[in-house]
Amino acid sequence: MFFLKHTKAFLAASTAVVLLAGQTAALAGTITMNHAGIPAAHVKNSAGISKIKQILIRPKPGVSLKAIEAINTRLGGKRVSKLPKLGVIKITLGKSDINKALSAYNASGLVEYAEPNYTRKAASFTPNDPLYPDQWGLTQIGMPYAWEKVASPNQVKVAVLDTGVDTAHEDLQGIFAMDPSNPGQILGKHFFTDPTGKQASDNDLQDNAGHGTHISGIIAGVTNNSLGIAGISAGARIMPVKVLDDVGLGEDANIAEGLIWAADNGARVVNMSLSGPAQSKTLADAIKYAHDKGVIVVAATGNDGVADPNYPAAYDGVVGVGATDSKDVWMHQSNFGPYVDVVAPGVSILSTSPKTKSYDGSAYEALTGTSMATGFVSGLAALILSENPSLSSDRVEGILYVTADDFGTPGWDRYFGHGRIDASRAVDFGDSDNVKPSVSIASPTEGSKVSGTSNIVSATAADADSGVAFVDFFVNGERVGSSMTPPYKVSVSSDKFQGKNIVDAVAYDKSGNSSSSEVTCYRQTFSDVAPSYWAFEDIEALTASKVISGYPGGYFKPGNPVGRAEFVKMLMEGMGLSKKTYYSGYFKDVPSTSWAWPYIEAAYDMGLVTGYSKDEFAPDKEIKRDEVT
Repeated sequence: MFFLKHTKAFLAASTAVVLLAGQTAALAGTITMNHAGIPAAHVKNSAGISKIKQILIRPKPGVSLKAIEAINTRLGGKRVSKLPKLGVIKITLGKSDINKALSAYNASGLVEYAEPNYTRKAASFTPNDPLYPDQWGLTQIGMPYAWEKVASPNQVKVAVLDTGVDTAHEDLQGIFAMDPSNPGQILGKHFFTDPTGKQASDNDLQDNAGHGTHISGIIAGVTNNSLGIAGISAGARIMPVKVLDDVGLGEDANIAEGLIWAADNGARVVNMSLSGPAQSKTLADAIKYAHDKGVIVVAATGNDGVADPNYPAAYDGVVGVGATDSKDVWMHQSNFGPYVDVVAPGVSILSTSPKTKSYDGSAYEALTGTSMATGFVSGLAALILSENPSLSSDRVEGILYVTADDFGTPGWDRYFGHGRIDASRAVDFGDSDNVKPSVSIASPTEGSKVSGTSNIVSATAADADSGVAFVDFFVNGERVGSSMTPPYKVSVSSDKFQGKNIVDAVAYDKSGNSSSSEVTCYRQTFSDVAPSYWAFEDIEALTASKVISGYPGGYFKPGNPVGRAEFVKMLMEGMGLSKKTYYSGYFKDVPSTSWAWPYIEAAYDMGLVTGYSKDEFAPDKEIKRDEVT
């Protein structure tokens, strides 16, 4: 008999841990999802943290709003807004439990996914250190040379998705992008909604937190005007996009809307000095939308000092930024891991601040965090584009990586990424070398099987012009290593492979050009479930999550039957849902003496299963194991 194993992780690749809203953030629990987006655990809330009362759904193509409204009516939900370019609907729940609501929408078959409308927080923190009135970071990254090199910059729109900006600040005059359809009006927009659901006017960009003003000053504060501080890019024109509230918190729906608006209104760079540990398909889709339009998206990795991925920095198409101090030492509060692309100065960074928010009322303040480091990277990206506006977003990202000063372990590492940005080197790249390197994955080969405790992933790469700088390797979207010299290869632990796997190699030449190669390979756990088997990926995923296991000898026996009661137990434990604590007697063939009634009645209450007939469940009726998965 196969074993059923309880686990909090249904699919590790899609586990989301959310840090909920509050002036003092607190860990609020976990929600895990299967590959279809079905919630696998309750969204929990800690004392003093406001409950999540909104969800985001994406109806399947062809599904009418009338069909969605039928579910809303049953759950007491209300459709409040729509993100039309993503096909996502925001729904406010009434008294319905969010877990039951998510289960109902996902089980309906009408939506591609339903997920909580999480709240994210600004990625900076303020230490108790004295005000540090020196812009050490500008010298550290070589800005004096960069300013001299880019003496006549072109204008580049940079959207700052944050708490707004102090548009009247003395050192930010003339740095804003202007609305071409309304001369004299700053090109910006307000997306933040207050707790009552009300939204201020679109042009209410005022920063009551100070965070967005600080980031804007790092990127584009006026230089050489005998006032305050100097910004990195004189050509940057800031588009203030207010998606965070007065304490630096914002919902995914608003952040996604702000990102799409910025992309549609000409932003070349988007700064997202915000982070959260929970994944959001809505936010990921918005990032893809912007990236596909040629936008460079730069995001903070967060300040928890942990290896857990934070989003949006960990998404594909985002430059993930960590922080360093004045001695190029990694900031220990800076999150680390495979999604760190570069680091930048982030400790005691002096920049602009609303007078009411500054330490001494001087309109300038020193802050610390990956938020500040992200501003440095966005500013440098804008400076590169202001020198050569024709560069693609991929090329600019490549220049940031190949010109970074390497610290820590030689080559890419999970603390410094490719290194600390270097403006003096980055501005020396023009458009003379536009030839991409060649790259091809040598191992594993297309369609092959991987096995053992570790595997070598290798590639061949060449570049006739500037030469190959390095090759980054990814397994299922996660960076697993980087190689700077031929033969280009890394050793990858077997636990990175699960079922069907996509292996990518991205080669960069020394001019920042890049190209990629991709193969598909398989890790087969059971001898009787080959990659060609129709349920192969589902069986492998559930096995990796320890929801199910096989028989002795390496067999799964996919055709063996499973009873309906046993299936419900598997479903409930796999989704991390709680058993029912009191007996209601829905089915006459599931008495209170049955081991299965707490699972069956709980699943029935959540709408996950129905009876076999009006008052019978048929708990012992068999279904096949492959049908279960």
